[in-house]
Amino acid sequence: MSPNVVSALLLWSLWLLFFLTPITRTTDSAPTSETSLRVNTTLLFDSSSPGYSLRNCSCSTPVRDCDEALANSLCRCHTVLRSALPHTGLREPGRLIVWLKELWVLEELLNVSTVGHLQLSFCGINPIDSQKLALLGLQTLGIHSAAEKVPFPNQEITISPAAGVEVEFNALSIDFSSLIHMTILDTALLNGLSELKAYTVVGPSAVTLSKYFPHLGLHLTLPSSVTPDDPVDSSEQAAEPLQNLLITFIY
Repeated sequence: MSPNVVSALLLWSLWLLFFLTPITRTTDSAPTSETSLRVNTTLLFDSSSPGYSLRNCSCSTPVRDCDEALANSLCRCHTVLRSALPHTGLREPGRLIVWLKELWVLEELLNVSTVGHLQLSFCGINPIDSQKLALLGLQTLGIHSAAEKVPFPNQEITISPAAGVEVEFNALSIDFSSLIHMTILDTALLNGLSELKAYTVVGPSAVTLSKYFPHLGLHLTLPSSVTPDDPVDSSEQAAEPLQNLLITFIY
């Protein structure tokens, strides 16, 4: 680990509040046959056609994980070129399912996206490298690996505030309702070789996250209340408190 990263972590740890993430975990050693779908669930997967395109599908019936032919048959799908992907992340109010064979789908499509309920299925052959994926507002996460004979092919985690945590935050003069919840996921979990684990910390303000964690390569936009385009006097911006992050690490 580089000296810059170490010094940043040491500075940050001076006011770090750490607590284990209360999670509801279900781990199934048997392969799943179908992805459980709600009405009009969004399904995205990297197409086998040349040019690194995606298929964007709206599904209302169960689809077997990684079965592209079945998805194209049962769902309403259209192709999205890689060059047309949004650069600021997705905002998915419902449930989002993503099948992937290569890491670029997560890096270019999902990083710093706002997703409440996410299901990730690894459908490739070569193992996924360990990278950090940042997600905002994540409440539930499901992970499936189609690799053969892995010890943890199907895992789920539900992230929820611990009982009494809000009271503890108020005692420290931290407004729990003002925290932005970010989840940082280790993509190597998609290989199905290790059990999900998680912990949560109160991090720095959203606008200074990159300063404390430069190695993560995260660049968050300012909260809407303090964006440069707002016609607000600079003195008022300075007086407005910055929003802190509640960061859950899943590894």
